[in-house]
Amino acid sequence: MKKILQSAALLLVVYSCHPPDVQKSAVENPIRLYSKEVKDTFSISVSLPTGYDSTKEERYPVVYLLDANVYFDIMAATLQKYAEVGLLPPAILVGLGYKDIQTMDSLRNRDYTYPVAIPEYEMANSGGAERFMSFITKELMPEIDAKYSVDQNKRVLFGHSLGGYFTVYALNQCLLNKSNAFSGYVAASPSTHYNHNYLLKELEKLSPMNRPEIKAYATFGGLEDAEEAEEDSTATLMKTEHILHSLNQTLGNRVRYKGETYSNLGHMDMPIPTFIKGLQWTLGEGE
Repeated sequence: MKKILQSAALLLVVYSCHPPDVQKSAVENPIRLYSKEVKDTFSISVSLPTGYDSTKEERYPVVYLLDANVYFDIMAATLQKYAEVGLLPPAILVGLGYKDIQTMDSLRNRDYTYPVAIPEYEMANSGGAERFMSFITKELMPEIDAKYSVDQNKRVLFGHSLGGYFTVYALNQCLLNKSNAFSGYVAASPSTHYNHNYLLKELEKLSPMNRPEIKAYATFGGLEDAEEAEEDSTATLMKTEHILHSLNQTLGNRVRYKGETYSNLGHMDMPIPTFIKGLQWTLGEGE
């Protein structure tokens, strides 16, 4: 997880020097929300569209963003500006974060993974995705639905790396008819190698179905395989093109799925461009 901390530190330096131009009135003060499901407290941030008025009948899509300690401010500014120029529809952004980045780096292992990690990963805490999913659907979503003017038919989940793994896990839960919380799923460089491709194997077991109302978008960077090889010359992880092929085989005839490779980007370059293109894909009216 060292890459997460290094990239987070860089992003914080950049954005402290050049703060995003987000209207203060559009960003709610973060709240601390205790989860009975997870038995821990989360930091929840909310950004509202420019001109949001709860007294009007208009309902807005809701974007649920993982790793909010790193990505919330960037995506709040992006959503606002893209909506202003018509590149995205106005949407409510909900960031799921932790007390601080150091806490995020350890607890995301706990919350974004399932099942418990195999011993070789040396994760002190893992396998809590089922409880974290229950927190989102049973505790967080009712709070957001009650407080804001939301379109409950347009909820999108965003995640990168292990957060991308959780996003695919949540999609699998949807296709197993265990949850219909989201209409869109955006996974940037999902860590599907976790537990020897456990989640890819679970997707292969799905019964035939057709859920055209569900949109899913997954991406990898064209430099990721080389990065992995440089980091570990003995790495035997599935190549990204094979992961995308597997996802296309399992999801292509079940949901409206799109998988893409961003040729000149590495693993930590993927979140923001994927989130932007994913928003346009999942919230767009066409294919």
